[in-house]
Formats: sequence, C-alpha cells, structure tokens
Amino acid sequence: MAAGLFLLANNVSDPNNPPTGRTGAPGETTCGASNCHSGGTYTGTVSISGIPDTVTPSTTYTVTLTNTSNAIRAGFELTCLVNGTNTMCGTLIAASGVSIGTGTGGRKYARQSTPKNLSNGSTSWNFTWKSPAVAVDSATFYFVSLCSNSNGQKTGDNPILATKQIVFASTASPVTEPGSEVPLKMYPTVVAQGILNVELLEASKGSLSIIDAQGKICITAPLAAANQVDVSQLPTGIYLANIATEGKATVKKFIVK
Repeated sequence: MAAGLFLLANNVSDPNNPPTGRTGAPGETTCGASNCHSGGTYTGTVSISGIPDTVTPSTTYTVTLTNTSNAIRAGFELTCLVNGTNTMCGTLIAASGVSIGTGTGGRKYARQSTPKNLSNGSTSWNFTWKSPAVAVDSATFYFVSLCSNSNGQKTGDNPILATKQIVFASTASPVTEPGSEVPLKMYPTVVAQGILNVELLEASKGSLSIIDAQGKICITAPLAAANQVDVSQLPTGIYLANIATEGKATVKKFIVK
C-alpha cells in the first residue's frame, strides 16, 4: 500500500483522507493487514453510537464514532453494507473533520479528514448516515480506527476494528381499496442476466418506474401486456418497481446481482 492509512506522516501525500477499502468489510483488508501501519501494541475499542439496532427507511441518523484506547493519536474509516449482497447501504454524509470517499463497487466510506489526539483516553467524530428508501432485511456497519504513537511514521501503530449489525423495521403496506392493486407477474426477483420480466394480467398497457435504494428514479418506461425490461445498466443493489395501470398501482422489490 503506497500511502499511509490514517495519520500525518512525512512520506504520505494525502494523510488526512485515508485510502478507501480498509474497514475489514468483506473483500477488504485493514491498514495493518495491508502492511501499511504496523508494530503497535495499543489496546482499546472502537464503537459507534446513534444508530439503533432497528432502523427505518429514509431516516437520517447522527453517528458518533469513538476510539477509546491508550493510543496518542487516531483516525477512522467506516462503511455500511447490505448483508448477503455486500452492496452499499444508505448514504454517508460529510461533516466537520469527516470526508466521504468512494471505493470499488460503489462503496462509500466516511473517514477522518482530520486525525485527532486522544484526551483522557478517547476521541470521537460525528457525521450522518441516511438509511435507504428501500428497506432491506439487514445490514452491517464495518469500521476501523488506527491507534498511533504520532511519531510521523508508519511504525508503532495498529488498527482496532468492530462491526454493528442493524435490521430494518417492518413497514406496513399502504392501505388500498379492494381490487386497487395491479394483477401482474414480475420475475426473476434476483436479476442476474439483465432482464426483468413484467406481465400485466388484466391490462393491455401501463407504466413502470424503477427506484433505487436512495429513492432515485433510475428507469421509466411504458408497459404493454408482456414486457422485458432491460436493467443491465443498473448497479448491483436492491430496487423497487412501481407499476401502474389505470386506477391501480403495485410496488414490488427486486435485486440486481
């Protein structure tokens, strides 16, 4: 790894914004495992607060990440991934002392833009996370904090890491009048070949809107009785298909893999 992960160092070109992909999440390493910072024996914990065990869609939460240890100086990096697909869950929002970086596969990372000295054995950062508009079954926050001796080098440091799993509150389906939903077939529910099939069973035309987990409309299209919708350009993730015919509407969830 060419750059130091977290802290100020004379030979690091961008010390205040550590490289992404170092949270210990699936498919990732940490700075220690990447042979970047090493040799430290600091002990302690890294934790987050402000995120309940059960979250609701389209809700903004204030997150506090805290390093409690015997280190001198610290930094951090965090991401949140949907369990099972390991795709990005929700939106991380920058704040004072915290920047947002982009990694592979569309993953986003909150990370310190300013490392901090510990005071009385701890230091912390605050930022926000907005849950996705489309509820998923569960997700995991992966986060790591580097414990440093603040010697301006990459020696004598070591990371500590942790995770937090969340589930989404069950949301009741909208109350609809009898017969107000669109009779249809939609398949497959996990799209691996780029084609989503939609069949209207009692109508000859309608409309389709596909919405991503952040609430953005990605695709709109008119519908006939039988349709093959090209979703090959959609990133991996969870989506809602909003299907409407005259006087009726139905929303169905599917996954692009």
